[in-house]
Amino acid sequence: MKRGIMALLLTAVVLSLSVTAGASELKGSVEVKLDAGELPVTNGAVTLYLVGVPTEGGYRLLDRYGGGVVRSEDAVSGNLAYWLSELSDGGTELLLDVDGRVVFSGVEPGLYLLEQTRRMDGFYPFRAFLAEVPAGGQWTRRFEPLVFPITDEPPCTGDMTTYLAVLSMALSGGGLMCCGIWGRKRQ
Repeated sequence: MKRGIMALLLTAVVLSLSVTAGASELKGSVEVKLDAGELPVTNGAVTLYLVGVPTEGGYRLLDRYGGGVVRSEDAVSGNLAYWLSELSDGGTELLLDVDGRVVFSGVEPGLYLLEQTRRMDGFYPFRAFLAEVPAGGQWTRRFEPLVFPITDEPPCTGDMTTYLAVLSMALSGGGLMCCGIWGRKRQ
C-alpha cells in the first residue's frame, strides 16, 4: 500500500515537471535593438504590452483593448498600433542596455504592443508597433526601429503625398490662369 502511494506521488511529480518543461518550450522572446547609426544610445526604456491572445486566423484583443479579432495580416498596421498605445496599461518595462537593446524573455504566444516609455537622451522616440509571437516552439522576434537625433528641425516622417498634392494644385491653378489669359487675348 505504501509503495503504491509513493509510486503515485512520484508519477505526479514527474508529470508536473514534464508539463512545466513543455510549457516553457512554448515561450518565445522579443528583442528590440534601436538603430541610431553611429551615435550612442543612452537611457530610455521599452515596454511590452500583451494586447491579444491567439485565436483561429488571428488574435483576440483583450477586453481593455476593445475585444474583437485582429487578423494576422492586419497586425502590421501602424494605425492599429497607435490606437492600441492610447489604451495601453500594465506592461513590462525594460531599460535599454549600452547598445540600445532590450530582450523580453519567456513571452507567451500572442499579439504584443511595443512602445518607448522613457525617452533616450538626444533622440526622438520611435513609433509604437505590434509584434506577433507565434505559438509552438521557441521564437525570437527581432525588431530594429529607427530613431532620429533631436536637431533644430524635427525629422521628416511624412511621405511625398502632401508635397505632390500641393504641387499638383499649384500647377492646375497656373494652367487655369494661363487658359483664362489666352482666352482673353483671342477675343
